Amino acid sequence: MRSRRHPRVFLLLAALACPIWSWAGDVKIDHAWVRATAPGQKVAGAFMEITADRDMELVAGTTPRADHVELHFMRTDGGVMEMRELESIKLPKDKTVSLEPGGLHVMLIGLTAQVMAGEKVPMTLTFRDSQGKQENIGITLDAVSPRY
Repeated sequence: MRSRRHPRVFLLLAALACPIWSWAGDVKIDHAWVRATAPGQKVAGAFMEITADRDMELVAGTTPRADHVELHFMRTDGGVMEMRELESIKLPKDKTVSLEPGGLHVMLIGLTAQVMAGEKVPMTLTFRDSQGKQENIGITLDAVSPRY
């Protein structure tokens, strides 16, 4: 008698071997972290490296840990710090864009509770491609103690 298990195993292996189009496969997010906060602090910065395999934009974010999320740019010029909200962060094809302290970053605003070092903070990022299609990707931010 012939086993019926082999065709199922073959189909499973074939499905795993074939690339399936997905947005998560189009965007790679590395080193995602959020700065731990002091008691009562209502904002926190989140940072990461993002690489897209085609031209895209990061356009929004959400997290259950904050009232809202904003995309920001910060720089210091002549001893004066400038920070402003951005509508989007451009992600050129195959270029890693670093969201880091002192530059591009994500702000969690209206924190619902203190972010403690060692915590895992869920976040959903919204990306838009050149045709205007949007997709959400869930990530986890590692909460790290600030280094002063």
